[in-house]
Amino acid sequence: MKHIFWLLLLISFTTVAQQKTNPEKTTHILVDSLKNQILYITKESITRLDATSLEVVRKQQILRSNYKLSLRPIMKQNRVVFLDQKGGSVFGMSDKDSLVRLDNSNIENFLIGSAVFIKNDTLFRHGGYGYWSQSDFFTYLDKSTKEWEIYNISRTSEKPISIHDHFAIDIGGDFYFFGGQFVPHYGSRKMVSNNEVWSFNFQSKNWKLLGKLNLNSFDVKANSFIAGRFVYAIKELSVLSRIDVLQNRITDYKTSPILYLIENDVDPVFFKGNLYYLNRKGFVKKAALKAITNKVSKTTSLYTKERTPLYLLISFAGIFLCLTFFVIHRYLKSRNSFEILENGLKFKSKFVELDSLALSILKMSFKKEIEFTEIYDLVSKQHLSKIQNERVRNQYIDRINMQIKWLTGSKSDILIVIKSSFDARYKSVIFNRKDYDYFI
Repeated sequence: MKHIFWLLLLISFTTVAQQKTNPEKTTHILVDSLKNQILYITKESITRLDATSLEVVRKQQILRSNYKLSLRPIMKQNRVVFLDQKGGSVFGMSDKDSLVRLDNSNIENFLIGSAVFIKNDTLFRHGGYGYWSQSDFFTYLDKSTKEWEIYNISRTSEKPISIHDHFAIDIGGDFYFFGGQFVPHYGSRKMVSNNEVWSFNFQSKNWKLLGKLNLNSFDVKANSFIAGRFVYAIKELSVLSRIDVLQNRITDYKTSPILYLIENDVDPVFFKGNLYYLNRKGFVKKAALKAITNKVSKTTSLYTKERTPLYLLISFAGIFLCLTFFVIHRYLKSRNSFEILENGLKFKSKFVELDSLALSILKMSFKKEIEFTEIYDLVSKQHLSKIQNERVRNQYIDRINMQIKWLTGSKSDILIVIKSSFDARYKSVIFNRKDYDYFI
């Protein structure tokens, strides 16, 4: 029994490894919104289920005739269309349940991992890989020629990265892609993960690099489905993330037990508020998306915004203007400020002589309120009486004020006598900041 257990375990590991390395999906779930049905599609059949009850409505066999291709189904005008996952072949179902060609192309093994979407009832593919090279452009199935044509872009557009197996979404007039893989330019056959986020505007026909993908917040190998303008990714450990490329935001939700039941090799689909998925027993089930996304775990940014040359130029210009303004401001301020010399003050081209005591009183007033007693102690002379010394003090203050008025042309005193803030019974001298703060 022990040997059988380890043998089964080894087989299961081998199966998982094969599934993860096989890029071709053989089972798909689609939505037929017109008929309110969910389509469960395998290589052999199409099973239609009522979207409400999940009861089987119809089962249709797929007769492949001589085609031995790995096909990807997509709904186009509520009709199932099959696309070759590697090349450009497109098939539809005949009245006899056989696959019939709908195109005249001869593209083979060059569109592996391309993103498929429908715009204005036209089939589009973006990117793709084959023969150790890949594309960075759109192709579309021309309705008149029934051949795949390259979609022209603006000559002035940026050139996006060549890509395959990427996440893509078409929102209104813009197409976005991120993640996926590319072949490095140095010729190695080892695939490299893409960390760039790009957008394309179908009106201007211009590509734009939005920024660098935050790989710490995003799993580039996750399964995904689209609901409205959001891409939902089921990452490792069954963590569901909502990717809002317009708002540059990833919202992770606390893991729901339902996510552990989803078959990893089949992408779920969203329809009328419900998530339809294939469980590990091979049955199509549904769950309300709100029930899976009712508890937010964390929110991060999808990408770091790209700093374009124009942005850098504007930034440097802003810094230069700020520095210029600062230098000019300092120059004008120094030009219109007092220049304190050892024997007086200079203002522009004028000079007034002040003794060291007057300069000390001015410097003190710049910093604090000076009590009359402090000035009295500075100017008083021992051979004079108190009244005479008080008169000297007052005259000293008046002389400073008069000299500064002449120097600046101002009509206001630079030293103002007020009631002391320490004791209203006494007086103090303060610096007249209202009229003279600009000069220092």
